Formats: sequence, structure tokens, C-alpha cells
Amino acid sequence: MIHIDNNKIYVFKDNNKAILKFPKCNIETDAYIGKNGMTIEKREGDLKTPIGEFKLGLILSMNKIQKNKNELDYIQINDNMYWVDDKKSIFYNQLVNISKVKKDWNSAEHLIDYKVQYEYLIEIKTNPDNIPGKGSAIFLHCTNNKPTAGCISVNKEIIKIIIENIDKNTKIKICRK
Repeated sequence: MIHIDNNKIYVFKDNNKAILKFPKCNIETDAYIGKNGMTIEKREGDLKTPIGEFKLGLILSMNKIQKNKNELDYIQINDNMYWVDDKKSIFYNQLVNISKVKKDWNSAEHLIDYKVQYEYLIEIKTNPDNIPGKGSAIFLHCTNNKPTAGCISVNKEIIKIIIENIDKNTKIKICRK
């Protein structure tokens, strides 16, 4: 059973259904996780959502949003932004602005290409040391009503509420029930 802490976001799988809970805002909603389920041994490209308790990182959005009242870092997505998933890159598992760095990768997510999913997103720090091959670009983001490549997705209105109510101490706990 899950011990409830109001400053945590919980994602768990109960039978064939993924559920996100955020007690602080009285949210309990269906969620999508990785196409291949969950894992404690996350690997790049496995299409699985990593299990564990993680800090949250950047907030990104296609839209200009008011600065988060809890002073979290926010970046508006533009055409120069990529999240690198090439294990050979020095920028592995990092947000880069192509106009400011020399490209050394063969594979990366061009964030602006995901207009629905990345309208709002929150980085989940599942690989904070950016260890090549241990998974990249794991986010809590808007849903397109399909399983993800390892992220967690929920309704856009839920993401907006979460963004307004998290702070630098909020964590996400991903687990099996």
C-alpha cells in the first residue's frame, strides 16, 4: 500500500490501469505510462516507465505561462530546443538549444514537434547524473490518449493544476500498487 504524503505525486499501476494521484490538490486520474509497462532497470529505448521516487526538474511549455508561484525553473519551448537521447553525446539526457551548442548527437527529441504532448511538461529526474543508456527525456506531460515511450501522461488540465501547485520539494513516486 502507498503511504500518502501531500507533497508527492503518485503514479501506480493497478491491474492494467495506470493512475496518478496528487493528494495536495485532491487529484486522482487515469494516466498513461510506457508502452511496455514499468521497470526498475530503465534502459534507453525500452519504452518502459522507470519505477522509483524522483525529484522534478524543469517546467517547459509551448505557451508562455506565468512564473510558477513556487519559483521553479520554467522555459518556453522554441524551435531551437532538443532533448538529447544519443548515448554517445556529451549532452545525453539534457535540454539543449541548437543555436548555443555544437551538435554532437544523431538522435534527439525536437520538443516543438510534440505540440500536443509537450504543450505542458515537467521533467522527471529519473537519471539526474545523465548516465548514458539509463534513460532520457522522461517527463510528466499532456496525453495524446496513447501509451508513452516511458513518460507519464495525463489530461492537459491536470498538468496545469500540478504546475501551479508543485514546489522544489515535490517528488513523484512511480510504483506498482
